[in-house]
Amino acid sequence: MSEGKIVWSDTEGDLRKRKNKGNGDGPVDETTLILELRRLTSGKGRVVIEIKGLPQNKKWCQKLAKDLKKSLGVGGAYKNDFIEVHGDKMEAVQNLMDQKLIKWKKTGG
Repeated sequence: MSEGKIVWSDTEGDLRKRKNKGNGDGPVDETTLILELRRLTSGKGRVVIEIKGLPQNKKWCQKLAKDLKKSLGVGGAYKNDFIEVHGDKMEAVQNLMDQKLIKWKKTGG
């Protein structure tokens, strides 16, 4: 039997595909934020800096990723719960975090 849930709306379309999670557009308190920086390498010697511990505010995270990539002159991406910056730029990423007054800690080896 049906649970009585509405699955289609003329104005919003298929309601089953809509994400019910909040997008977290609230303000980000950068003073309490501690990001985790990690250096990853692939089998071919490519290096990526991974930044985790991001807040739920997607726009803030996208802006941070854009600022990092633009100021370092490298590629990268913001994915669901982390930012990756291409290249062996750990010290430069740390310096940029310090300039933005964002606390960080280095994880991994």
